[in-house]
Amino acid sequence: MTTPLVTTAVLDDWQVWMPEKIDQYKNDTQMPLSEFVGSLEQAAKDAEKPHLAWLVGGSCNYLSRGILGKVAMNAKTLGMGLHWLCRFYPLIQDATLMKLDVNDDTARLVYKVLDPNIWPREQDALYTLSIFANFLKSASVDLFSQAKICIEAPKTEANAELHRHLHVPVIYSSSVNEIIFPAKFLAKPLNHENITSQSEIAELLKRYSQKNRKMLFIDRAKYVIYNALLETDVNQGFVANELCLSTRTLRRKLMAEGKSYQSLLDDCRMDLASRELTLAKNVSLAQMALKLGYSEHSTFSRAFLRWFGVSPRTYRKMMTGMVSAS
Repeated sequence: MTTPLVTTAVLDDWQVWMPEKIDQYKNDTQMPLSEFVGSLEQAAKDAEKPHLAWLVGGSCNYLSRGILGKVAMNAKTLGMGLHWLCRFYPLIQDATLMKLDVNDDTARLVYKVLDPNIWPREQDALYTLSIFANFLKSASVDLFSQAKICIEAPKTEANAELHRHLHVPVIYSSSVNEIIFPAKFLAKPLNHENITSQSEIAELLKRYSQKNRKMLFIDRAKYVIYNALLETDVNQGFVANELCLSTRTLRRKLMAEGKSYQSLLDDCRMDLASRELTLAKNVSLAQMALKLGYSEHSTFSRAFLRWFGVSPRTYRKMMTGMVSAS
């Protein structure tokens, strides 16, 4: 699997907190996403500020940088601006889900790093949500008084008071990171004099297509599975449909890269299982088996044992410190 990357432009906001990273990547346009996320966690720990990334994101104006920020800021409405941001977010960061869901009267701006091996990632979530919170506020100062935030990170003694810094209700241990707000605000016009040009959108489409062509097919398929697991029933038909392919073409493309669909699905299941067993301490093994798409608890346990050499129950105890790893 290719190493997920993020544009080094994000480092500009962190000059005070990690100048060594600025210097390390001063001649590069991209850096490993895992390294960036890990650096944010360390910066917050060193500063003893669990809300540090929210403060940094709130003080930056990243959306005004580059062609994507310009297109979003110059959109006619908040909804259209968010559409462009979600559509072209892969140009900023790999292995990431960014989407706007609208259901009846509620809108959800969703953000999630899809690679389960990049963890912990609480500060990255707070940093990103803070940037988008600023964008939402630019459409209406009243919006955030009616919003709430969900984060993947579990509630701990260190982050239990986040709501006092974010000034909105915070829900922990969510399946995604998101800002939930009334959908009526999507029609709010953005305050600007310029309008998004078709040439700018065409340029973004060109860059997006070029990046997609360079991406390994197996990575594209894996991110579809990561995104869907734990939320819906994943099968070959679902994955093929998400990639706009027939199931036959899906199998052929995977085999061309040395992987069967079943082995890829098993890889994704085990990656997620190892993380969920550590974090979702109140979820039973039977419930987890169902979430990962196994029809029987015993089938999940046997697959896990083959993969890791220990049972799911033993693995959970080892990773949560309840028994020694030996």
